[in-house]
Amino acid sequence: MKPGPILAIVAGALVNAGVVFVVGYALVIGSMSARLPWKPVSEPFDLRPVLEVRSAPCAAGWVVGQDGDACYQLDQATQVTAQEATATSGSTGQWVIRVTLDEASGTTFTRLTEKVHQLPEPRNQLAIVVDGKVISAPTVLEPIPGRALEITGGFDKKSAEDLARRLGG
Repeated sequence: MKPGPILAIVAGALVNAGVVFVVGYALVIGSMSARLPWKPVSEPFDLRPVLEVRSAPCAAGWVVGQDGDACYQLDQATQVTAQEATATSGSTGQWVIRVTLDEASGTTFTRLTEKVHQLPEPRNQLAIVVDGKVISAPTVLEPIPGRALEITGGFDKKSAEDLARRLGG
């Protein structure tokens, strides 16, 4: 046998192996990338006007607060999406999640605060609901224009960073 055909067969096998490796890499890494910790994942969350607040335990249809002490009867959910969310330590040392909503969600948030701020207590509260729990239910004192909001609620550093990561990557 001449050296030319053997070299061609080996080169062909290496090219085929390279194609298999590249295709395999793309399929494996591509399917994993949705779960990689450094890839931003933005989860929509709900803004829900508060209808009534009671102490726990919660009756059917009521939503428990993050601390487990309060139960909220909530109006219809409005789903919004964060463009960005960061956890920072505020001036009082309390951890805060600063959220910038995407453009459409910002418009929705402004309209919702325009409506809610005019209502009597507790209907002037707007619950921020994540994973079926009220994370915070601040009182809306005036309409809030724009796309920026802050979520407070007794977070430690880890829980604030986890929530910020989930909401805005």
